[in-house]
Amino acid sequence: MPTFNDYGIILNSHDLGESDKILNIYTKENGLLRAVAKGSRKALSKFGGKVDQFSCCYFHFASGKNLSTVCDCEQINSFSLLRSDLHRLTNAVLFLEIVSNFAHEDEHDSHHVYDLLYESLNNLQKSTMPDKDSITFISNFLSLHGYKPQFDTCVHCSNEQQVMNNESLYLYSSILGGVLCIECARMIDHKQIKSSVINLLKQGTSEAGGRGDMRLTLDLLREHLDIRAKSKIKSFDLVLSL
Repeated sequence: MPTFNDYGIILNSHDLGESDKILNIYTKENGLLRAVAKGSRKALSKFGGKVDQFSCCYFHFASGKNLSTVCDCEQINSFSLLRSDLHRLTNAVLFLEIVSNFAHEDEHDSHHVYDLLYESLNNLQKSTMPDKDSITFISNFLSLHGYKPQFDTCVHCSNEQQVMNNESLYLYSSILGGVLCIECARMIDHKQIKSSVINLLKQGTSEAGGRGDMRLTLDLLREHLDIRAKSKIKSFDLVLSL
């Protein structure tokens, strides 16, 4: 049976039989990978707490017809500090759900997403502003996948002018994923967005902005993601409820 090694972060898992787990792992070189960790739920399992959600490991896999098997793993980072704060924890779950929703097996350039996820989870462990970290992660994730919202020109006609109305509010289309000029907004469904929210996204959160603006920004990103993801990102509800 062919074997291979890869770094990976456990996105989620579910029980199999009396003592096994099926792990959904985002790996550095192979994208999304589903693998069985046999005996991992036994009290004296060699895996211990190494195959819990968030755990980053260097895995040794055996290839299978439908599922790979985890032969062994060395834990690199458990991100244990995430579990000490509910706000950080819920944002971390959001990161994993977003990656899981867009992930594919044998994904091209998966190392970029892996590196972003690892770095973002690591930064979140010490964060005093988890909402800001979420905005940064989502913005960078969207850029990697070519889904970043368009803010500088009209997303429909590329007009550089008149993307704000008389009240200095941007005219934004979630369906098209960007701002509209006044002319196009007459024909296309849109919402009005505060300039501070757009600036927060355009600046990559280099300036923190107020809590209210960050919440509005996350809500905008939620709508943008839900339109493009395989299914709605449920973790947003909990993040925005805190």
